[in-house]
Amino acid sequence: MNNPVVVKKAAAIIVGIAVFVGLVVGYFAIFGTRAADFEPRDVIISNIEKNSVRATWATGVETQGIVEYGTTPTALNFFAPEATKTKTHTIDLTLLSPNTTYYFDVRVGDTKYDNGGVPWTFTTKGAENSIAGPTVAPTKPASAVTQPTPFQELKIPDGTEGCTETDCAQIKTKLGKGCSTQDYFKCVRKLTPTP
Repeated sequence: MNNPVVVKKAAAIIVGIAVFVGLVVGYFAIFGTRAADFEPRDVIISNIEKNSVRATWATGVETQGIVEYGTTPTALNFFAPEATKTKTHTIDLTLLSPNTTYYFDVRVGDTKYDNGGVPWTFTTKGAENSIAGPTVAPTKPASAVTQPTPFQELKIPDGTEGCTETDCAQIKTKLGKGCSTQDYFKCVRKLTPTP
């Protein structure tokens, strides 16, 4: 059995098998996770105060995200990174200005995720609304142009009565899942979620 030809063939077969196993393991390590597993879902803004909010979301795999936010949708100049990788994400955004609309997206690695091409939004409470209780939309002059956010009351003139819920927890209770902009409109139109 000390035939050099047999030993060389056996060594070549063993090396071939090791290379094949290494390629298979490497492929699944690199390509085994789908891009959709990294995408944030059920993005919710809660604990809205005059100077802080809490952003939460979930991912299919453990990731470490960064919330990029700002007061205009084209200049998200502030950053709030997560400390560790996780599947359930919570970041508190602090040092915010009262009665101000903020826009934000979530970055995971080199990919930015937003609300279907537009940043998510939230509006901090004004100084007069800082006591605990339901969120009250601030009164603005008639000349001020505002865009609705998922936390402002909105009525759609289609003959149905508008949703009076402005709290994500209540909307989640009615719809049985997250509180995204789409979920808010389902609440406004009194649609039931599809399973």
